[in-house]
Amino acid sequence: MNVQAVGTSNLANIPYRRTYLYLGEVINFMRSVDNAGIMDDPLFLTSFSSYFLLNAPQFNFDAHGHSSVQTFYANHYLRETLKLDALPEPENVLAYINSDKFDSTLIKLCSIFCKVKSENSITFVESKPQTKNSLAPHPPMALNNLIKGVISEVENSSPSAYISSSDQPSEAIYTELKESGFAVKNDFLSSSALSDIAYITDEIAKYEKKTGSAYFYGTAGKNQRIYNLIAKHPIYADLISSPYITTLLDRVFDRPTLHEKFGLNSLTAHIVPPGAKAIPLHIDSVCPEPIPPWMIRFIIILPLADFTKHNGATAFVPGSHKFLRRPGPNDIINHASKEVVTECKAGSLVLFDGATWHRSSDNQTKNHRPGLMLSFAASYFMELCGEEEHLTVIPNQIIESFTPKVQQMIGYNRAIKKGAMDISSENRTLSYKSSK
Repeated sequence: MNVQAVGTSNLANIPYRRTYLYLGEVINFMRSVDNAGIMDDPLFLTSFSSYFLLNAPQFNFDAHGHSSVQTFYANHYLRETLKLDALPEPENVLAYINSDKFDSTLIKLCSIFCKVKSENSITFVESKPQTKNSLAPHPPMALNNLIKGVISEVENSSPSAYISSSDQPSEAIYTELKESGFAVKNDFLSSSALSDIAYITDEIAKYEKKTGSAYFYGTAGKNQRIYNLIAKHPIYADLISSPYITTLLDRVFDRPTLHEKFGLNSLTAHIVPPGAKAIPLHIDSVCPEPIPPWMIRFIIILPLADFTKHNGATAFVPGSHKFLRRPGPNDIINHASKEVVTECKAGSLVLFDGATWHRSSDNQTKNHRPGLMLSFAASYFMELCGEEEHLTVIPNQIIESFTPKVQQMIGYNRAIKKGAMDISSENRTLSYKSSK
């Protein structure tokens, strides 16, 4: 798992998604409050975006590279993100970056977006005479302040700000994930978000029991699972877009791309009843062995009641994500004494690499143990088996004319679970603080 920050400039210390999609969100926000026409200037937009995406942009066209402006001048994504018909010539962008106009514009924008104003004069990371004429100029400190300020405003204005006050994981979390394969973030949800999510999830569970669409599983057939929560209430979309979660996922799925690095695999609720038995030791990174050493799936469990060693809390075998294989019959005996049960309060997060051996334990109490499971996967899997988004670009009437095999090849009716399509308008409009 790659948990190293990318880049060498002082911008590298600002944790945010360096992707076209996130750049578009930031630019749209900046445009919404710009009353001076600054965001209409192609030179400023392209200069700002060069640092936002590349951290330490290289204005050298002799070779492609992760920090070369050639990387995004050669495609259409930046033009579409900035809503420009054409990008300025890179030589003009470099001259603009080295000019006083770029500096003064950054200071002006800092006064709008930044709580901490920049110094009267711009200070560069390295004040060597050749810095401003370099093909890889260091970013002004005002640019750091601007990006920090804008990101803070974007996050605070988002509905997901209601979910949690935590905006990024600590380095200790990344270290635990790297070494053990799992970690716990305590007290993630705000008290109001925890109350709302628990209430809404319980209402959906009761509704699906009432309509007969509920999915039950387990040895006694009493464990309830709720699929497709993302469609059943807006609060779940707010949950998965919270800054803490997106920052965490962008780092654990890190790879050299300016596109989004991960996607949602599933968002479900698991309600474990009293007396439920433990499930077998397993992994969630389903692929042929040997399992690749890079991140395939990453799972986040969100307890909606306290997780204890008595009510079915998840147990892990520390370091097992490094084995790069599934557990076998003998492993249950050999590793039983090494298991760690993740006891934590409701509203915490249990985070783990999908290759880590784990299982839910017995629920020995008289109470149900509800929780959410947020499963994410590396986005390149969608690119490998879906260069074209067939279900979007092919009209439904044509899809329905295909043979079952062709429909299967394009993903039609794939992975539709029981209860997934039972979407109640009453459930979707259950009130919660963020929507008021």
